[in-house]
Amino acid sequence: MISDNVSMKDVALRAGVSTATVSHVINNTSNVKQETRKLVNNAISELNYKINPIARKLRAGQSKIVAFLVSNMTHYFYHEIGAAIENVLYEHGYNVFYINTQEDSKKELAQLELCKSEVFAGLIITAVNTDWSQLAQLVNNIPVVFVDRKPLHIRRDNVLITNTLSGFNLTNEVISRGAKKIAFISSKYDLTIQTRVDGFKDSLEQHNIPLDEDCIIFGTTRPKLYSELAMDPEWSEIISFLINEKKVDSIVCGNDLSAFGAITYFSKHNIKLQEDIIFGTFDNAFWMSNLDEEVIAVEQNTKALGEKAAKLLLSRIEKNTFVYGDYLIDTQIVSINKTKKRVLQS
Repeated sequence: MISDNVSMKDVALRAGVSTATVSHVINNTSNVKQETRKLVNNAISELNYKINPIARKLRAGQSKIVAFLVSNMTHYFYHEIGAAIENVLYEHGYNVFYINTQEDSKKELAQLELCKSEVFAGLIITAVNTDWSQLAQLVNNIPVVFVDRKPLHIRRDNVLITNTLSGFNLTNEVISRGAKKIAFISSKYDLTIQTRVDGFKDSLEQHNIPLDEDCIIFGTTRPKLYSELAMDPEWSEIISFLINEKKVDSIVCGNDLSAFGAITYFSKHNIKLQEDIIFGTFDNAFWMSNLDEEVIAVEQNTKALGEKAAKLLLSRIEKNTFVYGDYLIDTQIVSINKTKKRVLQS
């Protein structure tokens, strides 16, 4: 019995030719000897090889599919960006193919290799790898836009929020509430977080507050569900160290994953936000509106991020844009709890 999962490689082995020759026969893209063509067609018939019309269009350069390489598919933030991307691309006849790289640099490389072979119309990427000096060649011949994260050693369009300014404004708001000994934590370290730390440090300097480098801590959290994150002992250790040993009176979080870990600790130890500890974080996460206590948060405009990335990519596909650039999306500082949300800074 012939398997339904017959590949082009199987056809090539049966015919005694290369996969390139099989491709040329199927797509009629090169002169192939009649005898060889017959061998390939016989192998296709014998193996009941099914030609994928979508893949055929991709290889013919007629693709209307854009790949969105997402660093963490489990996170609501990228769902919202993806929805905005889809809305724009759909209006122009394109569909979106999601690829989850799971914050894994090796998986990102493997998926880029796949994208190269499939020849999508374009790619929108939230990069895992910081250094793209070795990866850039994989996307030389395809339009690419980076969103949320800007990698090094590759010249492409980048759609980002005003990370340094947002870190500065968030820390200013925390200080305005009386903070004197402030910690900065994040679930991981990358260039985006570094720019947020830069804003944090600028605010401390402006207010003549001493910087304690031991109070800037990055975790090792991998993508996981919130239910798993709540049980992660790493955050209990970090927050306990900051409160009990470093005696901080306030914490700024670089992302909502670290905020979730911190708030889980506060809840277990009956520590009240903005009363027992002044607390601010990046990302107005959906779950924060369920809290009784106030959270100070940087609210990112995910709709604007996704729409801008999609429009830039379309412009690249249609060859209407020539100069690469960084496009910055403004944020606002908000106060949120179960009863209301109000804008503090915009």
